[in-house]
Amino acid sequence: MTTLHQLKVEPFTPESFAPFGIVIGDTSRKSDFQGGVSDAWLLPFDAEGGAQLSYSRFYHQPMRFSVLERHYGVTQGFMPVNGTPLVMVVAPPTPADGPDMAPKPESLRAFLMDGTKGLLMKEGVWHTLDRYPLKPPHVDVLFLSAKSVQNELLREKADGTKPKLTELVDLKETAGIEFEVTGL
Repeated sequence: MTTLHQLKVEPFTPESFAPFGIVIGDTSRKSDFQGGVSDAWLLPFDAEGGAQLSYSRFYHQPMRFSVLERHYGVTQGFMPVNGTPLVMVVAPPTPADGPDMAPKPESLRAFLMDGTKGLLMKEGVWHTLDRYPLKPPHVDVLFLSAKSVQNELLREKADGTKPKLTELVDLKETAGIEFEVTGL
């Protein structure tokens, strides 16, 4: 039997997202560089094996899931490029193995992003495989990751080699729990 755990969507602010990473586009703090006609804020991106920038499209779908993933050796970033509001679901890092490896259902948080700011997740933050646009047809994002992580995932798809830098957990399979985002 599967239990449906509802996640109420919450505002995406620098304070609410701080346990998981930073908000890209938050200009409330002083810029790191000031030019004659520009300001620049440094972002704490880190990637073992070099950076990989890609363009991803996530299609509108029901906001229901049970699978989460996390990555090692990278702080991943997502930046919407077309202003489409979306929901991003995350959970804090957990131990690498043992009984507390999988995130607890109550630790998951669903953030409503307005489409004008992005995020940079800390290493090991659990997240859904998808981003959830609020309306059809899709949301496009610039996705910043590590070449090593992306290469492992491509290799897994090609020949079934299990990745070392990515972990998946299906909470429906392991604990009989599915999640649904509500409160929109």
